[in-house]
Amino acid sequence: MTAVRAAPTSRRQRARDWFRKLITYWTLIAIVSAIALMTFADVGEDVAERSTGQFDDAVRIWFVGHHNPVVAEIARGLTWIGSPAVMVVLAIAAGIWFYRRTGRRKAGVVVAAPAVGGLVSGLMKFLYGRARPTGGALLNTYSFPSGHAATSAAVVVTLCYVLAREKIVSWPTAIVLGGAIPLIVGLTRLYLDVHWTTDVVAGWAVGLFVAAMSAALYETLRKSAPPNVDDVEGHVRG
Repeated sequence: MTAVRAAPTSRRQRARDWFRKLITYWTLIAIVSAIALMTFADVGEDVAERSTGQFDDAVRIWFVGHHNPVVAEIARGLTWIGSPAVMVVLAIAAGIWFYRRTGRRKAGVVVAAPAVGGLVSGLMKFLYGRARPTGGALLNTYSFPSGHAATSAAVVVTLCYVLAREKIVSWPTAIVLGGAIPLIVGLTRLYLDVHWTTDVVAGWAVGLFVAAMSAALYETLRKSAPPNVDDVEGHVRG
């Protein structure tokens, strides 16, 4: 009877072990990269074919109809925080902080990398040459994709990923912050009527792809890096 019970338990254990090996960080990076690429390709194609007008107009009308001066001021503050300039400063500051920490040099190199998200979105703007909504007409720049959405997603998601991998914050905290901050920044662009909805979605996709590539670089550097001094000290004390 014991042997019969042990067999199913052993099979379940082997199944759990196989699942753990399958769902690695590299698997997640590959999945996120694929989703980001497919999203941008789909949205980008629709924008190029000018088939998103009805959807974009409907969302814009809703936001314009619910405009409030107080909320607009809050949105301007939040959108400034999520601007490419502020996000690049955040990435550089985080990179310096990581670099100065013992055993965090590889992480510091990667955290500074997502600044490229702004460059990628800027290049895409010129390629698509899409006009902004009326509210963003005075900005004198193209609309697709949203640089705010792209850069905030690239920087914040990468930063949260590295912080979680370095065990500085918990994974639930990293997931909430990594999702909420780019989401809020993107929504402020719609509320302020400076971007179409598809601009923001494409910006998120660009940022997520850049973050996934940064995570891949981080994992490569982490694998080749020597053990952290903190880890060595922990083993000695133990």
